[in-house]
Amino acid sequence: MKFNRFIPFATPSQLLVCETDGFSLRAAVLRRSDQDMELLYQAKTEQVDMAEGLSDVLTTLKSQGWQGGGSAILLSPAVFSTLVELPVNPRKPRPLLQMLELARWEAEPLLLQHVTRWSVGHLLVGQGYMTEEQARAVMDLQQGKSRAGGSLALAEQFSLRRFGDLAVELGYIKRSQLNACLTGQEWLKAADEAIEVGWAAQSAVDDIPGTFNWLISCVHQSLLQRWSDAFARQGLKLQTMYPLTGCSAALLPATETHAVLLETQPGLGFSTRIAAGGITALRHYLNLHKAPLDICLESYHALHAPPREPVWLASWPPAPELAANLEHMLELDLHPLTHAVVGDKVSPGMAGAAYHALGLAEAERCVGVRLGGPLPALRDRLEVRAAALVLLLLVLVGVAELSLWARKSSVESYKQQVDTSWQSIDEAIKRINAQAAEIAQIKDKIKNLRTEQSRLENLARFYDEDIPERMDLVKGVLGMLQTLVDNEVVIERLDEPDKSVLKPAVAANAAPPNPIDAKRIEAENLVLEAWALSDSAAQTFIKRVGDAAARWDLQVREPKVTFGKGPLQSNGFSISLRLVKLAEPDGKIIRLSNPNPHETTPFE
Repeated sequence: MKFNRFIPFATPSQLLVCETDGFSLRAAVLRRSDQDMELLYQAKTEQVDMAEGLSDVLTTLKSQGWQGGGSAILLSPAVFSTLVELPVNPRKPRPLLQMLELARWEAEPLLLQHVTRWSVGHLLVGQGYMTEEQARAVMDLQQGKSRAGGSLALAEQFSLRRFGDLAVELGYIKRSQLNACLTGQEWLKAADEAIEVGWAAQSAVDDIPGTFNWLISCVHQSLLQRWSDAFARQGLKLQTMYPLTGCSAALLPATETHAVLLETQPGLGFSTRIAAGGITALRHYLNLHKAPLDICLESYHALHAPPREPVWLASWPPAPELAANLEHMLELDLHPLTHAVVGDKVSPGMAGAAYHALGLAEAERCVGVRLGGPLPALRDRLEVRAAALVLLLLVLVGVAELSLWARKSSVESYKQQVDTSWQSIDEAIKRINAQAAEIAQIKDKIKNLRTEQSRLENLARFYDEDIPERMDLVKGVLGMLQTLVDNEVVIERLDEPDKSVLKPAVAANAAPPNPIDAKRIEAENLVLEAWALSDSAAQTFIKRVGDAAARWDLQVREPKVTFGKGPLQSNGFSISLRLVKLAEPDGKIIRLSNPNPHETTPFE
């Protein structure tokens, strides 16, 4: 897992390292492996425009399998590194803003002097487009000095012209060569005065008490921003810019507390002396026409190092014969400073800067410059405080989790007890439910038995009481009709409709002759139809039926006499009536034959 995605101040595990001399760009992807690093991919381009060159090398790296993105560092000659003496004790550092002012005060004039190396004339000579004599001639014309054989008027004509334009007009260079140098100059030189600095404390100055050596690197702010924007357009974050020379010191073993380091690149030399674990002297050397051996010899003698101090050599491009020649000339043992990743496209400076950025080397051996200036002390960084707050929250969460775990254990123990009790209660409930089910079954059996008992009782009552009474009623009615029939009346039909339904004594839409009858029901209902020769005979028959039916508690209802044809198509009167036996709502028969009309017997 890449923790630097979540912890901004963590060192990356994989890093893109780029190095430029102003006219070419080399890049390598290095990965941290335990306490060392390994090379994954590498690329190089001769593109002068660094924005296009960066795109070219990234395309090459991706074609080799690199996924892109992440952090990057850059080594550039535009970054100047020097050693200054400051009255600041590293154990009692000053506030960040005050330290920035001190470092900028010391670095600004040195950086301005360093920037003069990137004038168009120096670049044209450095690239071999012009000779030093030609450059000197162009400068003489610019300064108003007449050339040999030239007139003063001609010299005045060129005094205000630009160096490059004048060199083109004089035929010393081509316009394309000038354009290439101007493009490269844009990535090496800036016109603004704002600078960014980085520093690292070294050892104390021997002869000045309270003063300490500080290694400072600086670069113009606008140039750093330009490089940062170029990397950002490619989806990369430029973490730090390092000087082109001096970073190989990060490759020195930590046990080397007293040593001399000589570093060479084409036309450049850089020498470092380390004493008591800290850098005590630095020397820059620039001569585009001197051999690396001469540069190393002059750099070494300029340090005035004791003869017994070990000497390390970091040269690029790799030159095995240089170490042998230098060892012979100095008459001492020389230790080549290299690494497994160093090769044709990876310099010792790139390896040292990567060692420093990946946190594998001591932080004091080299210094880079980051956009926005150095970070404050670790305890004062916002992300560190945020991380501390997150850690505190995690601790609190852990304590809360432990507390909840303890409470959960207690609750689970109590839950087991409750579950055991509930299991006992559940078993008791099951037993009770089983007994309740048995009781319900017994109740159902009792209910069924009572229903059967009631049915048997009704059946017995039907056979013992209802049938005999019914037989008596039928016999009585038939006997009554037999006595009432004479020569003028003929019985046509005697029927008993809707026996299964007990009807109210008075219809719902009829006005009852007696309000009491409205609550009574018809226990018996016989329909009688007859025919009489005369109306008087019909009326007499109806009256005689009513008087005779009273013996059987029957009342005459709805008597009707209508003229109509009778048997044998004889003219006469049709008689229809109903014989009704009334009962109270509770089933008691209304007795009409009883002398006491209020005395009733139940309807069985």
